[in-house]
Amino acid sequence: MDDSLSMLQALATTPCRAAHHAPSLGETSTSVPHLEVVVSLPTRLAATASPPARGRIYRACGCRDNRRRLYGPRCPVLAADPEHGSWAFAVDLPSPDGKRSTCRRTGHPTREAAEEALGLLLTGENTGVYADPHLRTGDYLEEWLAARRTTLQPTTWAGYHDSVQRFLLPAFAGIRLVNLRSRHIQEWQQSQLALRGRPTVYRAGSTLRAALQAAVRARRLPYNPALHAIIKRPTAAERTCWSPAQAAAFLRHNHTFHADQLADLFEVMLGTGMRRGEVLGLHWADVHLMDRNLGGPSCGTPWSWVVPGGVGCC
Repeated sequence: MDDSLSMLQALATTPCRAAHHAPSLGETSTSVPHLEVVVSLPTRLAATASPPARGRIYRACGCRDNRRRLYGPRCPVLAADPEHGSWAFAVDLPSPDGKRSTCRRTGHPTREAAEEALGLLLTGENTGVYADPHLRTGDYLEEWLAARRTTLQPTTWAGYHDSVQRFLLPAFAGIRLVNLRSRHIQEWQQSQLALRGRPTVYRAGSTLRAALQAAVRARRLPYNPALHAIIKRPTAAERTCWSPAQAAAFLRHNHTFHADQLADLFEVMLGTGMRRGEVLGLHWADVHLMDRNLGGPSCGTPWSWVVPGGVGCC
């Protein structure tokens, strides 16, 4: 195997051209050319990607001189101790005023890590997508929640917060945001479907999709890995409405046998079609008996429900 590998490497260094022998004094010009063989090496033998063309990589530390100024790359210990300090990069970026703006980042454990971070920065400059390689998905979700609190309705934000805290953080908090893939989300959904209902899993997944889409819009991610990974929205079971006779029987049963304090509330809901949250949000200012309608700003809707036959009829 080693002999074969050496032969392949030797052949790979052969120039990629067809050569002709120059005719000597005893040869004619009709001599047959010989072709030099070129064999491509396997991909695994190819050289690693070259470092970014722009910027520079260097080592620096946080030591200070007797005047409390940082040594940075000038620290004398760096040359003697290879474990001292960390790797850093610096690169000039364009600025709106036309002056030179140098971006420096330190704290990388190896030269390769610094080169990777520099490559990501330059890619972000070219494409407009600045993906932080160190940002964890959990930290981003917390940041997204805090930013959305002032722009969402309290109930909507509470639902997002519940999904993030109960389902998303335990599953994705430790994964770097740039490394989150669709397969991670799909595997999580399959494990959750074995424990919870589809509506619950769908709500948590749609929260994750909304958060990642915000990162795409902010140019912090190149694409949304949850965009096509979330299960389809579960369809609600077909509901059968009561007939007027059944609704009247329900109300009579409540009044006769239970003296339920919510019986009047049930009667309003049956007579108007108002939903639970809407009827619980009613104030006396929203009740217009003379106009035979209910509703207003207090119950969160811009229109009113007209009550046929008057309030209290059935």
